[in-house]
Amino acid sequence: MEKVEFSSASGVGVKAPEYDSRGPNASIPHELGAAWVEERTRVAVGPNITVSGRLIFQEPVRIEGLFRGEVSSSELVVISERGSIEGRVRSPRLLVLGELRGDVTGSRLVVLGPRARVSGSINADVLRVCEGAHLEGDIRVAGRGTSQR
Repeated sequence: MEKVEFSSASGVGVKAPEYDSRGPNASIPHELGAAWVEERTRVAVGPNITVSGRLIFQEPVRIEGLFRGEVSSSELVVISERGSIEGRVRSPRLLVLGELRGDVTGSRLVVLGPRARVSGSINADVLRVCEGAHLEGDIRVAGRGTSQR
């Protein structure tokens, strides 16, 4: 059974995002990874920086600038609101608040925040999409924790 969760005002057990004159605010509901935003992460690419290559970490990592290539972490990858990745992301947990153009592999949980912009393929056990996120591409939700029919 596939498990895809969408945040909406009518969603059961999901807190809808707050709104201001600019649309959904920058915060995401606690159930959808807000705690990940607060998690201590290493800034791999700082704001206003462009880096190309391959980054491999054994700890949570945050992308705040533009990265082209492959990012891999054994824990968490956060793409900040002004961050952007063009390439592949491999991580058990991924929080996209900014932009991702590329592929996501090896993820247990992918959360797209209210201002996320994603174009590419996502392969994960669970995908959570906040209202306001833009998602375009191929999605494969494996649901490894559930039986397949």
